[in-house]
Amino acid sequence: MDSKQRFGNMIAQLSVNYRRDLSEADIANFRLMFKQWGIDALEQAVQAHMFDPDDGKYFPNIANIAKYVTGSSKEQQQLVKDRAEMAWACIEREISRIGSYGTLELEDKQAIAAVKSIGGWRALCMCTYDQLVWKKKSFISSYDCYERTPLEHLPSKLPGLIELSEHKQEQQQGMKALRIIKTENKNAVK
Repeated sequence: MDSKQRFGNMIAQLSVNYRRDLSEADIANFRLMFKQWGIDALEQAVQAHMFDPDDGKYFPNIANIAKYVTGSSKEQQQLVKDRAEMAWACIEREISRIGSYGTLELEDKQAIAAVKSIGGWRALCMCTYDQLVWKKKSFISSYDCYERTPLEHLPSKLPGLIELSEHKQEQQQGMKALRIIKTENKNAVK
């Protein structure tokens, strides 16, 4: 059975279960959800709603169905907090492993941005154990804010002292090269 047939069967099932003729607006809402999540997730969510002893008594709206696909807002917040806790565990490991001399590189860009917002990598590495307890709370709060930021706007790493030192040397060499070129150009003009 293709997805259009499954969609039609689901609409018929809703109509029978709630003893109601679905309006074009109702069907349009379900089409919107179908396009957003696909037929498998939509069917599962509709079934879950119909079997819910409290909410299932009433015909579902988009928010009712979304709750079963994406989770409730409390569940979503808990997932973000769990991800932040896991990221913090990785950061603590990196503090012990590479310290402020190494570059902090994580796949989790929200974690990198959160570290930057609570003072940066070097400052975090210099914290005492007691200070880290408070930094963790700030980190989790910042992580939650960065969860809603597009990934392309977040940093992918925080350089450590070694990388910063190398970058500074490269800049100094570049400035020397510019001075030499400038001097050569002055001499050529004379």
